[in-house]
Amino acid sequence: MWCYKSLLCVCVCVQVCRSFFRECLERRKPPFGTISSAVLLMIIYTTFCDTFSNPNIELDPTSLLLVVLIIFSIQVSFMLLTFAFSTRSGSGFSPEDTVAIVFCSTHKSLTLGIPMLKIVFEGYEHLSLISVPLLIYHPSQILLGSILVPTIRSWMTSRKKAVKLTTLQPI
Repeated sequence: MWCYKSLLCVCVCVQVCRSFFRECLERRKPPFGTISSAVLLMIIYTTFCDTFSNPNIELDPTSLLLVVLIIFSIQVSFMLLTFAFSTRSGSGFSPEDTVAIVFCSTHKSLTLGIPMLKIVFEGYEHLSLISVPLLIYHPSQILLGSILVPTIRSWMTSRKKAVKLTTLQPI
């Protein structure tokens, strides 16, 4: 528990220091992307270890499969719903906006969810069981996103061509 609170304090301190040392940081270009990825990987790894090494987790394979199916169906439903709303006539969104809406509105991160769970349910003996859906949701959004990229790219390309054809002025 203490490591998540201290990690949050470190992140806040880094952001405050960054505003004071902006010029120095811009000249040196520290590897913030690599550090961010390493911290994210550490959070995911420790959460998986905490969850599945807990002997009190009572999760049989059938229940786990059911949770996976429910998470995937929720993810697909949210993506379809946001796609439908953002492509309605009169919505005013460009194809690029629609793609951003579909992916950004439905994607949530373990880096936000796990610390919140650990703070809200501190001391709860079944915290591991509560974190399983979040542990499944994160990889499912990555998997669904990678599967849908070719389809959404072709939709966006055809939609941009259609918009371009409708805006051409006759000679």
